[in-house]
Amino acid sequence: MGVWAEWWWWCARPGRLPRAAPLSILLATVLALISLLFLLNAKALSRHASPRQVLELEDHDLEGAPQHHPDLVTYIRQLHLVHPATAPYNLNNPNTTDFSQNGQSKVVAKILRGKRGGFFVEAGAYNGEELSNTLYLERELGWKGLLVEPDPWNFWALRKRSRKAHSIHACLSPNPFPREVSFKQSDTMGHIVSRSEEGGRQGIYARVKCFPLYSLLLALNSTHVDFLSLDVEGAELQVLKTVPWESVSIDVLCVEHRHVPEGSQALATFLQEKGYKLFSTLGDDFIFVKTSLLERPSEDLL
Repeated sequence: MGVWAEWWWWCARPGRLPRAAPLSILLATVLALISLLFLLNAKALSRHASPRQVLELEDHDLEGAPQHHPDLVTYIRQLHLVHPATAPYNLNNPNTTDFSQNGQSKVVAKILRGKRGGFFVEAGAYNGEELSNTLYLERELGWKGLLVEPDPWNFWALRKRSRKAHSIHACLSPNPFPREVSFKQSDTMGHIVSRSEEGGRQGIYARVKCFPLYSLLLALNSTHVDFLSLDVEGAELQVLKTVPWESVSIDVLCVEHRHVPEGSQALATFLQEKGYKLFSTLGDDFIFVKTSLLERPSEDLL
């Protein structure tokens, strides 16, 4: 005999039913209310994914999602973004001022006239200290920003530096949607594996998530970037082509052009069409400035 059958048999015994009736009515009412709430909640969940649901999605469920999709933005914000460190800096060379290879940081600061409290994105952030194009801006001028680093070892080293910027272990997607890729680890030369490399598999590889730049900016509630440093070993032009330029404002770009398969000129032409002027060349990097910012005597910037 089941539990419910035993309960009803007990209630139906002579002298028990009148006293058990109010309890039965109360129990039936509670069960009905619980069932109703469950049905209403199920309908609501089927219409809109909650943040908790987004976190419970399998990674592949978001592959191919539009870069502005709110579920993707929530997924990045709640599961992948690492908040700025609150501990003191932990640098190997704390007395160094400009950590960039060819003085990129100070050039950018001069272009923006020593702006304080700006916002940067550095893709290819390495270990957060050596060759950093943004650490000077962060330490000396109080900038905030986002550090993007796909190499697991480099990202671990970056976290140890206690940077005062958001960070994410990911790569910038060369497509306007998220995807997961094979990433070849190679110190400062790590890169997304191309089809021609897939057969060899010599070296150390990791599976890494790639998110569009626009998705990352939406996750940070910021679509204005004072300075974008882009060093992604050949995918620079593809990444820039994913940006919805009508929705994103970037003042200054530092873009490595050496490994762009389409060629340096293709990169320069694309950004010139988007309203930028090639300001200078520093090593393997082009510095582009929004044309509207150059409407002042050029000697002020030199």
